[in-house]
Amino acid sequence: MFGRTLMLTAAGGGLLFAVPVGAQEGGGQTTPPPAPAPPVSAPAPGGPFPTGAEVLSVDGEPLGVLAYVETLDGEAMLHIRKPDGTVVMAPSGVASRGERAVVLEWTRAQFEAPRPVEALTPATSSTPR
Repeated sequence: MFGRTLMLTAAGGGLLFAVPVGAQEGGGQTTPPPAPAPPVSAPAPGGPFPTGAEVLSVDGEPLGVLAYVETLDGEAMLHIRKPDGTVVMAPSGVASRGERAVVLEWTRAQFEAPRPVEALTPATSSTPR
């Protein structure tokens, strides 16, 4: 790229700095060094619902911990591990991410109520099961 490099040295022989000089000869222009790449921000773990986050009811009652998020038929389903170890599924449409926890739009009674799996997942066909 450059024809020559001018090296300036100190009296003891140590290199102070090197300057490319080839571009100045013959009227050529030097190209500026490339700009540094902008920093890349890493995506938040778990997306909008991080695993391990506390899950609260709409009333602020603790319901459990978010075990994992699974996508079923295009909809994210939250798998919430209750304190007794059982796992309850909730559609992401009833959840929002608060400052410190995932908050469901359900009360504790609604969370504890038995729900058939079909009620949690979107219908894939019009045929009754």
